[in-house]
Amino acid sequence: MAGGLLAIYAHPDDETFGVGGTMAHYADRGIPVTMICATRGEVGEIAPGTGATPETLGQFREQELRDAMAILGVSDVRFLDFRDSGMQGTPENDDPRSLHRAAAARVVEPLVRAIRELRPDVIATWDSTGGYGHPDHVAIHHHATAAYRAAADAAQHASLGAPWRARGLYYTAIPIREFVRLGQEMRKRGIEMGGAPGGDENLARMARVEPNCIIDVSAQYERKQQAFAAHRTQFSPDDPFANMPDDLARSFFGREYFYRAEPLLHDGAVIDDLLADLP
Repeated sequence: MAGGLLAIYAHPDDETFGVGGTMAHYADRGIPVTMICATRGEVGEIAPGTGATPETLGQFREQELRDAMAILGVSDVRFLDFRDSGMQGTPENDDPRSLHRAAAARVVEPLVRAIRELRPDVIATWDSTGGYGHPDHVAIHHHATAAYRAAADAAQHASLGAPWRARGLYYTAIPIREFVRLGQEMRKRGIEMGGAPGGDENLARMARVEPNCIIDVSAQYERKQQAFAAHRTQFSPDDPFANMPDDLARSFFGREYFYRAEPLLHDGAVIDDLLADLP
């Protein structure tokens, strides 16, 4: 079935955090949703008691993603088979198998093939900051954007099917003020969130786009939390997100934020539907 939403992200659990409720929102309406994950998160955290090891973590996280997507109503889950690059400045950044090190053509080509096969209405991926600067998040932003454009160009990748121009391109764009507000409320209640990945100063100075599409996913909140819990290796019992008071969690995770990069919205318009006002 053509149309719908194609989500392109770097690691298992990226999707649930930024777009999980939105995927469930559209899947619930019978709209096709496909998740493409560029890596299996091989160098992520390993929470105690999960049974995963550094050698098996990729296998665990692939299954965790499939389990999370099943909870959210998404059955079409695909992987690109690149390796997790790890956080910026770590030795894993230099692994030639990593997404961060991959030549652009090696990533863009399978994405173009998928776009032309699926013919989605809209594509969603990380914004240029990758949320907090993770090398893989930034890389998949650039590769997904390039694939969105290349898929529409008949002169590129002619062997990969008929050209297809998705009607919209969206970037996950969680506003920093929401993190600040959440941290303040958590500290008032005696819960310390800890520093942001890569450091609070690094997070604060990143150039960000302002969300112009905010989707109410409060109806999908419980399933989104269940999908988070499916990523067992990544969330230990003492994780701040695991101990967030329910009212704060509903406030923070009950909305998802996007920036529509193409076609642009003008005059400060803010929409509440990825499929709204498209050519």
